[in-house]
Order: sequence, then C-alpha cells, then structure tokens
Amino acid sequence: MFFIVCALHCEATPLISALSLRKDNAACPYDTFFSEDNSCVLVISGTGPIAGASATTYLLTLFRFTQGQDFLMNFGSCAGKAPGLYLINKITEDTTGRDFYPDMLYDLSSCGLPASKEKALVTVDHVVDSLPDTDSLYEMEAAGIFQAASRFIPPHRMLFLKYVSDSGADDPKQITREHLTNCAMEHVSTVLSVFDKLKDAVEDAPSIDMDLFLTSVHAFCASETMQHELRQLFTYAAAADIPISEILDSFYESGALPASSKRDGKAVLDELRKRLI
Repeated sequence: MFFIVCALHCEATPLISALSLRKDNAACPYDTFFSEDNSCVLVISGTGPIAGASATTYLLTLFRFTQGQDFLMNFGSCAGKAPGLYLINKITEDTTGRDFYPDMLYDLSSCGLPASKEKALVTVDHVVDSLPDTDSLYEMEAAGIFQAASRFIPPHRMLFLKYVSDSGADDPKQITREHLTNCAMEHVSTVLSVFDKLKDAVEDAPSIDMDLFLTSVHAFCASETMQHELRQLFTYAAAADIPISEILDSFYESGALPASSKRDGKAVLDELRKRLI
C-alpha cells in the first residue's frame, strides 16, 4: 500500500483524480481518500509541521503500515529557485537545526528523477518571502512528517516529492489554490511512474535470513528504531550480494557483539552501516 500525505486538498486533487480515490465519508479528523483495491490511502494534513506529524501518526496508526511492502510519500508544493519536481535527500527543521535523511535506496532515474533532481529541503513555520539558500527548497510539513513516521517505519520506506510552485511570496494569498493544483498536475505522470517503480522493487526485493536477523536483534540490544535500520541493512546487503554474516562474525570475534547495552549496540550498528554502504 502507498500512504500519501498532502498538506492541502488543492495539491492532492490531481493525484486523487489520477488514482480514482474515493473519499471516506465516515467521521474522522482528516479528509481521507482510498483506492478501490485498497492499494493507496491519501490524507490531507493541513499546513505546518505539527499538522503534518499529527496526520501521519493518524494514518500509520489507523491503517497499519506493513514492513517490506508499504511506502509513505509526502507530495506537495514548495518554494525554490528552479521549477520542477524534486526528490528530497535531506530535510532540515528550521526551528531546531536538526537534519533528517530519507534513504536513497531506489534508482528513480527512469521515472525522470535522476540524481540531478535530488534536493535538500528546509521545513519552516511560515510562508517564505525569499530564499535564504537558493540551492534549497522550502516548505512547512516534511520535518514533522519524517519525525512522526520514524516511529513506525524505516527511512528507506519514506519518499518526499516536492514541486516548486513559487520562489517566495510577500503575501501567501498570491499563491492560489488553482495555481497549486495546476503545478501538481504537471507532475502526476511522474508520481505514477514512481509508484510503478516501487511496486516492482517490492516484488523483486530479496529475502533476508530471518533467523540471523532475529538473532542479531538480540545481539545488538536493538530498540524498535534500531530494528528498522538493521532490517534495512540486511535487505541492502542481500540486494548487493554482500555476505553480511561474515561482517557480523567479525563483530563477534572482536567482542563487539553481543552488545551489553542499546548504546553499545548502536555503535556497532553504525559500524555495520559504514562497512556496507
């Protein structure tokens, strides 16, 4: 299933139409739309990081994200220098300065999103009237969505696609609903091709050694978040045909595993990531 979060209905309208989504008329805190085959659910979060985080939590709690099968996508408008649709590889929370990194494990160049279409994004709490960094994009929800989603899913299952609608506006009313819808419509075909690509990636995903994975979870004293990352690394190693068992054996031989605490386990996990990627 694809879980989609859009801040505004006008941003989501072209996707709702293209995917033939129907509105859930039951009483619920957010406007929610489904596909007939339940392969896609879309929620309108409202603007701002808190709204984005709340809607994401609602979506993932109610509809239960399935590891290894589902993806979460945040689609919407942003301010930037050059028009186009961009794949976000870094999110900075402006109010705290914290950085978050969706993992770029899937090659989407065949969908029109090569490496040159990857951009850093800054989440702010207001509509920007200018671009502090002309190489970055600016919007109001992604950092909240990422942080909320991280409680449920690993970073390689999150996708942030942002289209440039303006380069900043003194008056937010200058950015009309019609304009946002028209901009979104230009990129719907790309989004649909991304969905097809990710479906193929799931179907072709290599299986992992579950016995070794579960043993490793205990050996790393892994928290839920660490388990997500460990599963991601197991999957990456299987796809790249890297013998992860040999790397784990070296950790046991050096005494790094089994870890005596989550903190020690996190240090070994970081080292495992360095050796694999």
